[in-house]
Amino acid sequence: MDKNQLKKILLDILFGLGFILIISPIVLYWVIHGDYERYIWIINGTYPFSNFGGGPFQLFLYLILFLVGVGMVFISRFLKSQHHQ
Repeated sequence: MDKNQLKKILLDILFGLGFILIISPIVLYWVIHGDYERYIWIINGTYPFSNFGGGPFQLFLYLILFLVGVGMVFISRFLKSQHHQ
């Protein structure tokens, strides 16, 4: 495997992980709020799970996950476009 193929594979992995992070807030919200008993069980847990009951903590977590995902996708696309020039 040459250097260019390895770079392409790593950029594709970076893009895939970024996409997963972009959709992860939706999945995490569903896991936390999908069932009332599960929600109560989660927020009665230890830190950081006990903070999942609060809106500001959830918003911060969702925002960070989303922004990191967008950053990873942007970086992978930017580096891929630079690679093809």
